Amino acid sequence: MQLPHTLSTPDYQLQYRPDLQLLILRWLRPLSLPDMQASCRQLLALALECQCAHWLLDGRREGPINLPVTQWLTEEFFPEAVRSLAPHPLFLAALRSPARLQQLSSDTTVAPAVHRALAPEQPYHTAVFLTEAEALAWLTAQPH
Repeated sequence: MQLPHTLSTPDYQLQYRPDLQLLILRWLRPLSLPDMQASCRQLLALALECQCAHWLLDGRREGPINLPVTQWLTEEFFPEAVRSLAPHPLFLAALRSPARLQQLSSDTTVAPAVHRALAPEQPYHTAVFLTEAEALAWLTAQPH
């Protein structure tokens, strides 16, 4: 079954940009762990169909950092995506709001998990941005 290259739900928007060879997932509100997992399953299915390992993850509307979601992404989903997309390396550009970046310096319950998610030892490559232009510039500069 071929997936649409654009999918919109009340929770998220998913789009494949063949001109830039990247996928964009925009979360439109804070999500529970099951809802986040559903959006990520759609993302990975489209990534496999399009053979696309360059992702822009827009979390600016997600609200505060959710520790269970962060742990699931880091420990389960991103490693699964890396295995599924191999041999293509996974590149993740994460768009964050200023409030979420501030939370990293003031909330000691989430900071270690986020720093672990962004660590260079992870099997994926990631960077955090405040603007979409910076995120797109970084993603398009990565090897395909």
